[in-house]
Amino acid sequence: MPSSGATQAPLLRFALQDGRRATLLLGEASTVLSIDDALVSSWDLAGRPYALVRETGTYRRGLDGRLLWKRESSAHGPRQRRRLSAAEGEPTVEAARLDAEAALRACRSEGGTPLVIPRDSGWTGPEESAVSAPAPADPSSPGPDGAPRGDIAEAVRRLHAIVALDTAALREDAARFLAASGPVGILPPDQYLSLVVRVTEGCSWNACTFCSLYRDVPFRWKRPDELDAHLAALCAYFGPSIALRRSIFLGDANALCLAHDRLLPLVERVAARFPGVPMFSFVDAWTGQRRTPAEWSVYAGLGLRRVYVGLESGDPGLLAWLEKPGSPRDAVDLVGALHDAGVAAGVIVLLGAGGERFARDHTARTAETLTAMRLRPDDFVYFSEYVDDPALAYGRRAAGEPDLQPLPPARNAELRREIRAALRPADPARPPRTATYDIREFVY
Repeated sequence: MPSSGATQAPLLRFALQDGRRATLLLGEASTVLSIDDALVSSWDLAGRPYALVRETGTYRRGLDGRLLWKRESSAHGPRQRRRLSAAEGEPTVEAARLDAEAALRACRSEGGTPLVIPRDSGWTGPEESAVSAPAPADPSSPGPDGAPRGDIAEAVRRLHAIVALDTAALREDAARFLAASGPVGILPPDQYLSLVVRVTEGCSWNACTFCSLYRDVPFRWKRPDELDAHLAALCAYFGPSIALRRSIFLGDANALCLAHDRLLPLVERVAARFPGVPMFSFVDAWTGQRRTPAEWSVYAGLGLRRVYVGLESGDPGLLAWLEKPGSPRDAVDLVGALHDAGVAAGVIVLLGAGGERFARDHTARTAETLTAMRLRPDDFVYFSEYVDDPALAYGRRAAGEPDLQPLPPARNAELRREIRAALRPADPARPPRTATYDIREFVY
């Protein structure tokens, strides 16, 4: 996990051998290479790529090897996104690795001499000559270019690690990740870079008509000895790259539903392994509201900072149609208990499900429920559009019913604006944060 220091990360500027400009940022938790201010590649401290910007769009790579490709809307067309298998994404990942290889060559001349331009040189193009000088005997002393030799040595070390992870090595690495972690179903958007610790597997309810994320994952919880082995496997896999993971997410879909005497020993083990690291998790309102504020306070003391609650709707009629357990009142009571314990809430609202038949009541009752929660500035309200899938029970139940068909994006945006306008937070001057939760863009 990263430290809390605020020191400036070393930034090296140099020319590649083909004349392109390059900037290398040696971050506390990542390495970022920019070429001609157009191609940007980010790797973790083990050399695994996780974010790439190319002429064709942006790519996010998951630890299992799969990628998400996105292109923002422009005058030439609407926003696009597509999931790529590991095999489909390999050419893009390999191109980034070759850029790192070129950067490695540029950072070392034939005799191991660095070619580095100082941060404040005002360099604007590859036509300016890069500085080349023999390394001094003391590697911590600066060269004539002003860049500390230790930074250059660190750049070379990191680039070596990146270059070593070619296509075959990344395939093996993805297999190692799945062996240590297993698949990660979904996370809230602000937790995409958390360390997922699977205290439980699957979903304890797993019957909502609008979700199939855990249909093939039987719900179970880990015994303490199983969790110890899981934690050890995660630490061994991530190694120094765990610095990119800024929090712990207790998975899977409903880990906090476990009885207190069963859950507490597991959370204590996680907190002991990662002292001081904030923890987050999902819970459903149906089971979450049964936990007392005193129990929530215990978890807050262990580092629990926010709990994400799938409200979906404040309309009991829509919840029943979606076969979502619990009631809006359960969700209000749960958020109140969390607040009493000093834990923030992340409340998820589903847009588009129920079609026009439920739209008016869904909008009005959801705003009322969110208002009753007395949401605070450290809370989140996430708006998640229903993603239609022919395999879901929702589609089969709505077949032949025009007023139950999922709403289009423009209509969902309208409902979102109406809910936000009607929501009254605890302090109008300091409302909760709101954001989009698009499950189609999840990559871990």
